[in-house]
Amino acid sequence: MILKSLFFSFIFLFSFSSGFAQDMADSLRFSFGRESGNHPSTYILTGKILNQDTQEPIEGVGVSINGAFSGVNTDRFGTYYMVLKPGQYRVTFRHISMIPVFTTVSLYADGVVNIQMLEKSFELDGVVVQSQEPDRNVREPISGITKLTTRELRAIPAFMGEADIFKGLQLMPGVSSVGEGTSGINVRGAKTDQNLLLMDEVLVLSSNHALGFLSAFNTDVTENFTLYKGNLPANFGGRTGSALNIKMRAGDMEQWQGQVGVGTSSGKLLLEGPLKKDKASLIFGGRLSNTNWLLKQARSFDIQNSKLDFYDGYLGLKWNIKQGHDLEANTLLTGDYFKFSDQFGYDWANRVSSIRYRGVLSDNWVLQGLVADGEFTNSFFDPEGFDAASIGNGMNYQQAKFSATWADQKLSVQSGVEGIYYKGKTEERTPYSEESSILPEQVGKERGVEFSVFSSLEWDLGPQTGLVAGLRWSRFSQVGPDTVFLYSNNRDFTEDQIIGEQRVDGVIQSYSGLEPRISIRHNLSETASLKASYARLYQYVQSVSNTFGPTPIDLWQLSTRYIAPQLSDNFSLGIFKNNRANSWEFSIDAFYRASVNQVEYRDFAQVFLNPHMETELVFGEGKAYGSEFLIKKNLGRTTGWLAYTWSRSFFRSQGQIQEKQINRGNWFPSNYDKPHEVNFILSHKIYPRGLFNFTINYSTGRPVSAVNSSYVLNGLIVPEYSQRNQYRIPDYFRMDVSYTVEKVFSKKGDSLNFSIYNLLGRRNAYSVFWQKDGDSRQLRPYRLAILGSIFPSISYSLNFGGNENE
Repeated sequence: MILKSLFFSFIFLFSFSSGFAQDMADSLRFSFGRESGNHPSTYILTGKILNQDTQEPIEGVGVSINGAFSGVNTDRFGTYYMVLKPGQYRVTFRHISMIPVFTTVSLYADGVVNIQMLEKSFELDGVVVQSQEPDRNVREPISGITKLTTRELRAIPAFMGEADIFKGLQLMPGVSSVGEGTSGINVRGAKTDQNLLLMDEVLVLSSNHALGFLSAFNTDVTENFTLYKGNLPANFGGRTGSALNIKMRAGDMEQWQGQVGVGTSSGKLLLEGPLKKDKASLIFGGRLSNTNWLLKQARSFDIQNSKLDFYDGYLGLKWNIKQGHDLEANTLLTGDYFKFSDQFGYDWANRVSSIRYRGVLSDNWVLQGLVADGEFTNSFFDPEGFDAASIGNGMNYQQAKFSATWADQKLSVQSGVEGIYYKGKTEERTPYSEESSILPEQVGKERGVEFSVFSSLEWDLGPQTGLVAGLRWSRFSQVGPDTVFLYSNNRDFTEDQIIGEQRVDGVIQSYSGLEPRISIRHNLSETASLKASYARLYQYVQSVSNTFGPTPIDLWQLSTRYIAPQLSDNFSLGIFKNNRANSWEFSIDAFYRASVNQVEYRDFAQVFLNPHMETELVFGEGKAYGSEFLIKKNLGRTTGWLAYTWSRSFFRSQGQIQEKQINRGNWFPSNYDKPHEVNFILSHKIYPRGLFNFTINYSTGRPVSAVNSSYVLNGLIVPEYSQRNQYRIPDYFRMDVSYTVEKVFSKKGDSLNFSIYNLLGRRNAYSVFWQKDGDSRQLRPYRLAILGSIFPSISYSLNFGGNENE
């Protein structure tokens, strides 16, 4: 009934606002050089696209040649660059919110075509999940791709008024989380650690603030992000679920400008500009939390006595060495501190630094390379009592990746190599205070090297069919020096089976395998296509936790002699349809995923300070399947989408002894199994500078293990638990609203945002726990809600610098 009501609400709200493309502009003519005479094989066509009214550059303008999209889009400075053979071309410039511009170009010398575009008078920006060509979702060969720009993300109501990448993704089909207050996302039934997170293709291990409520990526310094659900390109690997690549933006090459902002949760600063005009630029963005005053308003003394701080900073440098050759360097720093009263706390930090090069070597060849260094540290502490202690761990890693791409108008081939060296930080327990009686303790962690070679091609087989195929070979080696335990049983590892130790200095254990990837698209008509894909994925690094949801202090565990890498096979089949004006999109995408060597924790597992982690883990197989449905409106004053996902996710242990089995080896729902999930997003432009946004989120409650009964033994109440994840918490339902006004006090540019998170004030369950009810000897269930009330927020940002004539 809920799904039916949401569907008809979606149709009703959008029925009055369907827009149609305006009349096309007259064709403009440009001529460079003369047709007669000798000519080289290629010429360069470049230029800049501006908004005619504001004179601001327009990002994401698609350039089509002779009616076919060239694959070239303008960057954030409105600039495009392409190499063409001598001749005459019909060049079309298209943007979702602008009137198309049609030109005829005679190219017999290098040419510059600068264009000014007009906004469509009744097709104003709202929530638009479409940063490239309007029919890109139909023509894209790979299925299961979600792309959003930062500008589009800011139109979605956000917790504490902060636009957030992960919260935005969770409104799309196939993406969810265990619940409020947990880190990361679950994509198509995959665990959180099975999702590859990249910043400009550089590995990132930690990505959350405030226990998962906010992303560590400041949207002021991000350009766009792309999520690959199940079918990863061959140049991505190391995870068995999905890949999220976040593209950071470069600083302005022409003028210094910035932004300051303050809100309910944080204050922030953005500064960017040229170090040398049109040659080198800098961008800096930073945020500092401002949340503790909110905790003081709570009724609970424990919450009043709690503390939550976070920060993040990003610094990016870009140098245009010469035309077609760029060098970039950046660093991301994030940190969090959380203490719940005097009971427990977390402390974690992350740093990622990289240097990247991209060069156009010739008409067809492009070379790319990067080197990166990362460090992740975290700790858990108990601040009170004689046993007050802190347990810290983390991971250091270095990454290098190089690739070369050859491309023409119909075929693109990319090949490359990638290597990552992991070094786990020594896990250490130390006294938290001088009064603590805890003795220091250390446990060494593993080291490993992951190496891969990849090659992929994208081929237009004809006007109706496109193919993307790739092959990745990966190898992982656990390396010493390290001490390896020896077991009497080489299958089910338990502590009582340890028979000795072995010191190894070289390679301890190696794993390798081929990872084929293929995706094909066939156009059923001009506005519809059928897509199918398959991908095999290996994973050599995984997080280990003994909680139902991921936390910032989960341990990153390398594959070892006794912990084999995960392997998954991913299949998808979908139909994608647009109307002729590309103002509406419809899609159905079905998926199936099978995995082996998946890891779960055994009952009452001890994962901290454990030198033989394999004794606490249960190995088995997983499966996930489902369908994703999407109806989306792209154009008009009112935009948005309705997304419904039906999916299931299961796990089965494969141990031979009872201690290494869960639910006696039968299939059971995973912690993130949510059969039904519905997201409705509405964005309405209000003249002249306002934007109203509204969202509805519904999902089935996640599985939990419950107390079936209890009995008294020697005066103590002993619970009898159900099978793992046999029951479910209540369903989740939440409504959010926001209103944004631009140019409120400053003509230079400012923005004021009002948001209400959890508009109905529902006490959505995060978990269920059992405790004794008064003098009763029975244990009774109690609902735990992280946010059980309305959460309003306000934020204001002010631009400075830039064009003085704005």
